[in-house]
Amino acid sequence: MILRRLIDHVKSQHWTMVFLDFVIVVLGVFIGLQAQDWNSARNARADAREYRQGLITDMELSVSRNQAQINYGRLQVKQLNLVLAALTSCHLDTEKKGVFDAGLYNMGKFDLPTMVMGTINELNSTGEFKLIGAPALRRAISNTVRVYRTTVSVEPQLTGRIMPNVNYVRLRVRFVLDRDLSYPSSVDPDKVFYDFGKLCSDEKFINAVAAVREMTLANNALNKWVLDREARLLATLEKAP
Repeated sequence: MILRRLIDHVKSQHWTMVFLDFVIVVLGVFIGLQAQDWNSARNARADAREYRQGLITDMELSVSRNQAQINYGRLQVKQLNLVLAALTSCHLDTEKKGVFDAGLYNMGKFDLPTMVMGTINELNSTGEFKLIGAPALRRAISNTVRVYRTTVSVEPQLTGRIMPNVNYVRLRVRFVLDRDLSYPSSVDPDKVFYDFGKLCSDEKFINAVAAVREMTLANNALNKWVLDREARLLATLEKAP
């Protein structure tokens, strides 16, 4: 309708009305574009809040999982300390046999650091990473991912060093458990069979246990490194506007 009026005014040479119609058209276009920009900005802010909440949830889960793995690793080290002490002295108290057996059962069963990457992968695949706050926050996310991927990359070396030792131990210890146990602090001694006298006189066996303990400590350190970075990133995300 405005355009038709503008044409009519041009034909009748009502230049004042032409100018007013032109101003109305320009203002209408400007307001429409501005409204579109406001709506886009509002949607971007909503998306940013949703992505940040997703990142917070992912980091909370990552911190929880890594802390659980660290706690289990510390339990393993404690058990292996008892195993090494008993083997070195060639003496095992009856009341500690369940813990000794659990140390042999648990050895080598640890996980590398964890990082839940669902939201980060989505941001990268959609190209929306720019929505996540200031550049400093995006760098913190990228640096945390880099640390995580660096630690995971050592898995082949860690596995290659630990498995021969675990296999040597398992050749000399037989478990007849009724089911797989998840991180036991003690194992029924009646379900584990070995000749303790032969084990404590087997230097290779003792060295294998010591090597697994060393690798468990190394893995705990990797988990702690990643956990600390994830915890700092989580705190930063929670403070982000």
